[in-house]
Amino acid sequence: MSAITRRWSRRLLFATAAIAGTLYLPATLVAVLAPGPSTCHGTWEDGGLEGGVAQTGGGVARPYCWVCTRALRSYGDSRAVAVVDAAYAEMGKAFPQTDWVYGESGWPWGGRIRPHHTHRNGLSFDFMVPLANGRRLPTNVLNRFGYSEDFGSDGTGPSGRIDFAAIAGHLAALDRIAREKGGGIRRVILAPDLQDDLFRAPGGAALRQRLRFNHGPSWVRHDDHYHVDFDFPCLDP
Repeated sequence: MSAITRRWSRRLLFATAAIAGTLYLPATLVAVLAPGPSTCHGTWEDGGLEGGVAQTGGGVARPYCWVCTRALRSYGDSRAVAVVDAAYAEMGKAFPQTDWVYGESGWPWGGRIRPHHTHRNGLSFDFMVPLANGRRLPTNVLNRFGYSEDFGSDGTGPSGRIDFAAIAGHLAALDRIAREKGGGIRRVILAPDLQDDLFRAPGGAALRQRLRFNHGPSWVRHDDHYHVDFDFPCLDP
């Protein structure tokens, strides 16, 4: 190996170490400085969080954006994260061929996380829509890591068709596990023109009775992901 090659090899090694440190250090510090249960404050629209914990996907779901999760954008209240991870673990058994992808939830400390209007107290979570027939949802820079996928009113888009049965099973598991842990689901946001397909799916009719869904359009369409606000007791701001 020449001197020039060795020099560039060392530079590459140092650059790789610097990038890895930049990505891993924030998450490591959060884990060390904020162990134990979380404390949420205020509301989904105007609140904060102490001791937020990272989602893991229950060993089943993958993150929408690996770099974004290392940048601390997928943290939440420990009670809600426990529900989310447990539900995904169940979905891995009920829908083993499904490509499950979790989206953003919030900062470990809560507060405004742009561009979201909520996601402030650790109880708001985004779940990317699963696709039928084991299709993989594209999550890359070009489609804003899944947040720019487009689906028509029939649930079909360039990447495939939404698996409404899988969503119904997932929401039912989230609701049941949240209740078992002393909480619940306050609201689910999904594009209104997709909700009839969800309610017609196996288990969907029960969701219409048990959960509160948005009736009108949100500020973004919510066709590529569904948004869930959990309901656990929080302290006042």
